[in-house]
Amino acid sequence: MREPLIKHQIIEYRRNEPFYAANTNARSGENLYVRNSHWHEELELVYSLHGRSRHFIDGEVFLLEPGRLLVTNCESVHRIEVLEDTLADPDVSRTIVLIVHNRFLEENFPEYQDFWFTNDKPQARPEVRDIMLQFSAYAAQKEHQEHEHLYMRGLLLQLLYYLYQEGAVRRSDAGIARRREQVQTLKEILQYVEEHYREPIVQSEVAKEFYFTPQYFARYFKQCTGNTFTEHLTAYRTAQASQELLHTDHRISDVARDNGFHDDRGFINAFKRTYGVTPLQYRKTAAASHR
Repeated sequence: MREPLIKHQIIEYRRNEPFYAANTNARSGENLYVRNSHWHEELELVYSLHGRSRHFIDGEVFLLEPGRLLVTNCESVHRIEVLEDTLADPDVSRTIVLIVHNRFLEENFPEYQDFWFTNDKPQARPEVRDIMLQFSAYAAQKEHQEHEHLYMRGLLLQLLYYLYQEGAVRRSDAGIARRREQVQTLKEILQYVEEHYREPIVQSEVAKEFYFTPQYFARYFKQCTGNTFTEHLTAYRTAQASQELLHTDHRISDVARDNGFHDDRGFINAFKRTYGVTPLQYRKTAAASHR
């Protein structure tokens, strides 16, 4: 399966499960902890047992430390950055990721779309920790008992209750409404990158496209995502190139040009900064692991 990348991320669910649960760490979490800003329709919950990461959510920055739960509301633009002290020993870090399908939310919490979950609590209550640990155990199992998913649905309902108790405000709140308007513009910029990343892109021209001055656009994008526009564009091109390396036998130079890099050296340097290996090494390693 081709890994979903940026923007409107598609989540695959198992049959009868209205959620996606996964255990990850700083090393294995590369597919989940998308480096670039992205969004999806579902509610996303991230709980840390060990290790720290910085989360950029709708222009706000949150530090995820052990014992804290962070909520990313539906269609919120977000990006995750694992901190250096965690990267120094990535296998020690452990994070539980839970993504909840919108249909489940709407069926069991009809007024859900009227509310906005906040991230004001520095530590989750014990009941939340226990539920996330049960989802962690469930995700680790290769096989599940018949109808075990019904029990997990019950845990989801409990979790929603605790989230509502710990911090939920009306989406009509003036501050939330202004933030959603700002994020809608950011989504359009991210979509512009997705549609044009193969072409030469000049930041000042993108700013003009969205009625920003170049200076304000640079500040706005950095504040909202934690990355400069150039960093985001390069990372997106690199991520797309990584998929082409895995799923085609195209030459490295062709992959570079297919994904917006105007020279091989720039592509190789950008790829190595992101993945720690050259494109050729990346392709060979992936091929060897599938033999």
